[in-house]
Amino acid sequence: MNQLTLSALQSLLPEAKFQNTESILSLSFTGLTSLSLATTNDISFVASKTFVNDAKTSKAPVLIVSSDIVDSLSDKALIIVPKVELATAKIIRHFFPEKQPSGKHSKQVAIDPTAKIGSNTDIGHFVTIGKNSIIGNDCIIEDGVKIGDNVHIGDGARIGKNCVFFDDTIIGKRFIVFGNSSFGGDGFGFVFADGKHNKIPQVGRVVIGDDVEVGSNCTIDRGALTDTTIGNGCKFDNMVHIAHNCKVGDHVIIAGQSGLAGSVTLGNHVIIGGACAISDHLTLVDGTIIAGGSSLRTSPKTKDVYVGWDLGLTFPEFQKYRVNIKNIVNLNKWLKRIENIEKKVGIETKES
Repeated sequence: MNQLTLSALQSLLPEAKFQNTESILSLSFTGLTSLSLATTNDISFVASKTFVNDAKTSKAPVLIVSSDIVDSLSDKALIIVPKVELATAKIIRHFFPEKQPSGKHSKQVAIDPTAKIGSNTDIGHFVTIGKNSIIGNDCIIEDGVKIGDNVHIGDGARIGKNCVFFDDTIIGKRFIVFGNSSFGGDGFGFVFADGKHNKIPQVGRVVIGDDVEVGSNCTIDRGALTDTTIGNGCKFDNMVHIAHNCKVGDHVIIAGQSGLAGSVTLGNHVIIGGACAISDHLTLVDGTIIAGGSSLRTSPKTKDVYVGWDLGLTFPEFQKYRVNIKNIVNLNKWLKRIENIEKKVGIETKES
């Protein structure tokens, strides 16, 4: 089991300030856990002021906190950091290190002789790799992955079980994808003629940047003529769909069950909540946020938080819209009140 001493914590968190830690200099910590579950060998953390009272009664000998909580816990041993979540992530990674590749290849694989496999890359059972494909160094390709011809996967990739990479797909460095996702399949392009839907050939590619993470059961389709592109640092949840010819900027987050229709353009640092539908050919500028469950058919005009169904409303506008909807629901009650008032003042109600 990996352990952490206080000096090791100081090395792991160079940005941290340590307060009241003299009494724990000799301790070796065996884990990081919640305030309520912590024992005398655990590190714990205080995510917000809401949990200060829990922190006061916790058995954890040291707490990770932000600077705004220090005064409330002045008698505790504290590790003061700019971002609690980032510090805890580093500690968790110490206790639970990522699996590292060892360069082993299963004997039950089908790798074309023209394919190039980088050094120290693992290849799992029943993997197929097509002609002229290039797999980088220090990758882990798990069981059942299918890689077509002329595919390029960068160094340090982690490819989950049963993923599919169609021909000509380009993947950057340190790519992570979980099971059963598909990259570079045909876009949904058809033209109706002669009483039937005729397929439009999809001859573009999927091109994905560095440090991208994709969940399970996601699909990113190749472009029709030009490429579908995903920028650096993007993070996609499970069951996200990116249609053909989409252009996704850097550091975009898309939550589960959301989809982009064809030729959508997302700027940098866009956030799309869960179960959102973005119609084709829309553009979202840098920093736009779309709240979960929204459906857009018009491009938002400016950077803002948008919410609703085909409304393109900012959040304050949506709040007013909700009030109006409640009034519409109560319309019959208002009508009866008006009719009663009219009767009292002698106005005859006429049916239109």
